[in-house]
Amino acid sequence: MIKYSIEVWIYNPIIREMLLLKVKTDQFSFWQPITGGIENGEIPEVACIREIFEETGLKTTLTKLLKIGHHTVVMNEDLSIFKTLFLMETKRKDIRISDEHVDFMWTKVKTVPDILYWQSNQETFQMVVEKLS
Repeated sequence: MIKYSIEVWIYNPIIREMLLLKVKTDQFSFWQPITGGIENGEIPEVACIREIFEETGLKTTLTKLLKIGHHTVVMNEDLSIFKTLFLMETKRKDIRISDEHVDFMWTKVKTVPDILYWQSNQETFQMVVEKLS
């Protein structure tokens, strides 16, 4: 089975930092960019705008999104996640996190790889860095 999702990296060019959100499970917590599933009938861009608002309270438009590409994560022999990746710039620093997160932080681009837990986020972040260069 293939699940379709989006992943959005938010960059603030004024402070030159990336936004990361903290997820806490029963077992552990970790930092990640905005992520979310694509609902029935949605295109990735619409899912992206919806997830940005749900997870940060930030409103955006299609013209403010830069599509980076795609990345597939094989979870197991029965499940793969096909992610469409985006980059968005904002000059706002204050956000409102959703109930699915316990914290947020803005961090320098060079420190992001040291903070990320999931290998797939490491890989997608490298794709983002190439676009920022």
